[in-house]
Amino acid sequence: MRRSGIRSAPRQRTDRDARAASARRASGVSRRALRAAAAAVACFAGLVAWTLMTGPAAHAADGSACVLPRTDVHHSEGVDSWPGGYSRPVGDVNALMVFLSFPDATPQVTPEDLVADHFPATSTFYDNASYGQFRLHVHPVTRWLRMPRPSTDYRITRDWDAAGRSMYLRDALRTADPAVDFHGYDVVYLVADPTAPGVDSDATKVVNLAEPVRLDGTPVRRLVTVFEHHPPDRNVLAHETGHVFDLPDLYYRPPAGSNADWDTHVGDWDLMGSQFGLDPDPFAWHKWKLGWLRDDQVGCISRTGVTYHDLSPDETPGGTKLLVVRTGPDSVLAVEARSTAGNDATGCRQGVLLYRVRSDKESGEGPIDVIDGHPGTSACEATSVYPALADAPLGVGESSTTPDGSTQVTVMAHTGGTWTVRISEAAPHTLTASGAATGKRG
Repeated sequence: MRRSGIRSAPRQRTDRDARAASARRASGVSRRALRAAAAAVACFAGLVAWTLMTGPAAHAADGSACVLPRTDVHHSEGVDSWPGGYSRPVGDVNALMVFLSFPDATPQVTPEDLVADHFPATSTFYDNASYGQFRLHVHPVTRWLRMPRPSTDYRITRDWDAAGRSMYLRDALRTADPAVDFHGYDVVYLVADPTAPGVDSDATKVVNLAEPVRLDGTPVRRLVTVFEHHPPDRNVLAHETGHVFDLPDLYYRPPAGSNADWDTHVGDWDLMGSQFGLDPDPFAWHKWKLGWLRDDQVGCISRTGVTYHDLSPDETPGGTKLLVVRTGPDSVLAVEARSTAGNDATGCRQGVLLYRVRSDKESGEGPIDVIDGHPGTSACEATSVYPALADAPLGVGESSTTPDGSTQVTVMAHTGGTWTVRISEAAPHTLTASGAATGKRG
């Protein structure tokens, strides 16, 4: 039986705690923490800073040809190391949820209502996605904490200006710190009253601080600012939580006023493309990156000729999940099987899905592109976020060949949930000392 994902509320400070906090503030410790918070939030213009840790390679040597290097772009898709300052989504991870109200509105919902909007659904999503390896537990402070300014003073919008965002975060931390114990939490959700007039539901996002703020001895490096309406968009908190663990946005951000589609890169596939997607389970590449796939569940295609492989669907535990063909110094072709199980129960099509991964493309700039296995058709017009890619997976007897003719992927069979795939590789993808891809293609 899965855990509900909801734990008891964190300790709310008693009078004794308040006296201790008062003494601490008198000593200057609390003021220093708040000055640090103010300095941190004032430093950013949007999402501020992240630090990369050059640790040992996380993957087996026999698959090293397919391990993309982490680059210095935000939320790089590289998998050779884990970024410093990010908690790993493995094992038990505790999240604090704080509720903020404003002087210009009386909340029309309770904190308990808003907890139920997101949990246990968010915990269940990640339990399924990680095959039970990541257990997210939320600890809500189930009372409203009053912000010092009207909600309209913060000018909350999707593309929030730095001054308004800094003021909001500074006030939120000052409001919460005397009442909440931040110790021991890897994730902090700051949830605004959705009925306040100045709250814009499109502004929900993760803020990365230039320098961590120490609250109750715990370094707080990023905050999830939640402005969702009630009830919220499907999987919205799961999407934002993905950023907390270094997953990038996979959608396309079109120029203002262009009316272009946001979902051309990955369509319904992976919730980091769209929380509304029919197939929100993370790509197998992301599961490898996050540590939910073992190295022996990833096949690296590093030689010419024809090879055969059995793929187990991304949504179910066990078996080989991912095939990788290196195509350049910072790019690969990825192959995985998708079904309509688990997180993808609402899925439109099952089959073998192909996509390109670039570790040199930052969040929001197309680090992953799904390859359309049926470019002349679409599917699930009424429910898909991008019907042109809803039928992207290949079925039995179907093939996809890279534009240069070097790699062909053919689905040979589908038996008992397992997909048998043939990969024909015409030329090895080698790298020169300068990093350029070489080798005769096609």
